Amino acid sequence: GIGMKINFSFSCIENTLLMQADPKLLRMVVQNMLSNAIKYTPEAGKIEVIISKANKKNILLRVSDTGYGIPANQKEKIFTKFFRADNVRSKDTDGTGLGLYIVKSVVENSGGKIWFKSSDDESGGGTTFYVVLPLDGTKSV
Repeated sequence: GIGMKINFSFSCIENTLLMQADPKLLRMVVQNMLSNAIKYTPEAGKIEVIISKANKKNILLRVSDTGYGIPANQKEKIFTKFFRADNVRSKDTDGTGLGLYIVKSVVENSGGKIWFKSSDDESGGGTTFYVVLPLDGTKSV
């Protein structure tokens, strides 16, 4: 809502990063990850986005939050269709549970990878999502 105070920081490690990408798809990936982070981070929390090179061929996008974390018994389900973690259902009434499922599909179809690390409890350890995407935008065969 209005008046929510979340500290947001963005940094790009490289001076210039040129990558071949479908701007619509890339925007969708970033938007979904950011909207999740915002949705599940309480007021006064912190969200950090870092873009760097994973290696010569890949870009690494990291989105970290200080939000609620993902319960241990639900971590393997996080990318499945319509999944929404128990601990956030009450906090989020309009989530479809499709965001990360779609993000994973897009990332993997682009020849990339997505994974995350998350605290198991609500003590605010937060979650970090990692997305690796090929700079040339095509699958290497």
